[in-house]
Amino acid sequence: MKKLSKEFYIKIKSTNLKEINLISRKIYLFLKISKSIFKGPINSPKKTTILNVLKSPHKDKDSRDQFGYNIYKKFFFIKKIYKIFFIKMLKSFSISSDIEIKITN
Repeated sequence: MKKLSKEFYIKIKSTNLKEINLISRKIYLFLKISKSIFKGPINSPKKTTILNVLKSPHKDKDSRDQFGYNIYKKFFFIKKIYKIFFIKMLKSFSISSDIEIKITN
C-alpha cells in the first residue's frame, strides 16, 4: 500500500470564470466524497491586463485601441490523499485548453 502524500496544493488559472468555477466544483465534490482533509477553493483577486495598440502605424499617434483580459485563480490546499489517485481523477475531467492546472508540494 502506498503512503499518503504530505501537503500539496493545486493552482487553477484561466481567463474564463465559468470554466474555473465548474472545475473547482468538481474537485471540491471529489475531495468531499473521498473524505480527505483540504482547504478550498480559495479565490485569488482577478488580474486585469490592458493592451494599448496604435490604430495607424504612420499617423495619428494619439489614436489608440485598448484590449483587455482578466485572469482568474483558485487554490486548493490538500492533506491526506493519494497524489497519484488524485492526478488520475483530474485526467478524467474534460478540461478545456484555456485552463491551466498546477500541482505542487
